[in-house]
Amino acid sequence: MKQAALITCHNIKNYGSVFQTYATTVVFKEFGYDVLVIDYQRPGTDNEGFRKKILSESHLAHKPILKYVFPLILKLSFDRMERVFERFLESYVKTTDEKYLSEDELVRNCPDADLYISGSDQIWNSDINGRIERPYYLSFVPQNKRKISFASSFGKTILRDDEVEENKKLLAQYSWISTREQSGANLVQSLGLNADAILDPTLWLTKERWEKLEEPIRIPEKYILVYQLHQNSEMDKYIGILQEKYGMPCLRVDLYYHYVVKKGKHVICPTPGQLISLIKNANYIVSDSFHMTVFSIIFNKKFISIYSQNSFNDRIANILKWLNLENRHLEHYNDFAILNKDIDYTAVNKLLDEKNKEMRNLLNEKIQLLG
Repeated sequence: MKQAALITCHNIKNYGSVFQTYATTVVFKEFGYDVLVIDYQRPGTDNEGFRKKILSESHLAHKPILKYVFPLILKLSFDRMERVFERFLESYVKTTDEKYLSEDELVRNCPDADLYISGSDQIWNSDINGRIERPYYLSFVPQNKRKISFASSFGKTILRDDEVEENKKLLAQYSWISTREQSGANLVQSLGLNADAILDPTLWLTKERWEKLEEPIRIPEKYILVYQLHQNSEMDKYIGILQEKYGMPCLRVDLYYHYVVKKGKHVICPTPGQLISLIKNANYIVSDSFHMTVFSIIFNKKFISIYSQNSFNDRIANILKWLNLENRHLEHYNDFAILNKDIDYTAVNKLLDEKNKEMRNLLNEKIQLLG
């Protein structure tokens, strides 16, 4: 079996990151590759750096009295997240023995492979990364090696003027570029390079494949599952009213213990397998998360997607448009009927199946050309 080395946002402490990493390894195994994930941890994402970053950015950590208590509460959250997500990766993903913290370390000891892959997730989002994160462009890989991107995302539709030339230079080294959004493919094409837009890797796996990860968890008989990534007071009010109108609790999945002050029932950092169970058994799903939108579709749930108040909504809009589900985007916070509107999942599943076949044929074609 050929060896592939994958660099992606695998160690970010959230479900989308570990799920897309897992899915990518599964997909390439189907095409004859043993996938090794390069354990690169960009600044601020290693455990120590992440703890310092979140603590420094939180306004609660600087309030009188709370500044003494809040770090202790955060520590409980950090301990839980590290345990949950690292255990999942250890169980389902093969990573390099060495942990890399810089581009220089990767250059000095580049893992040997037949194929190098970057993606998916927002690896090319310089706003999130704080800079053009060169290792995510496989900058450390020898020039005689084959490099491809798999559903990589910029998380935005245009580059800043000062980013254009470096992106063009780095992307020109690829044998094949694929992006997660059509806007990303358009962006690459604007640089004079070729690119294909493909599905996020989590959508390449069937519901039955995801169900294999299920782990037991206690749940209410009926509930609306809520996964909220971004602070949004309007969304908070909407969810509070929603559970009263639908006569069932909103079950919030939270990563931090201090979020329990929000209205609703709370599950603090369930394992990825437990989250699959929560999704599978939910009556409805409400989220501002791209990957929760994806899993709502995979499990054929009635759902609504709420766009966050930042500029990274294109990824959700793109998948809704691809699957003719644009009406699942909540446009007004006084619309409480949208959640219970029927979805023609026969048509959605047929379209998703067709897209999956198309994507697999495309990947097979590119791999054959790579030799």
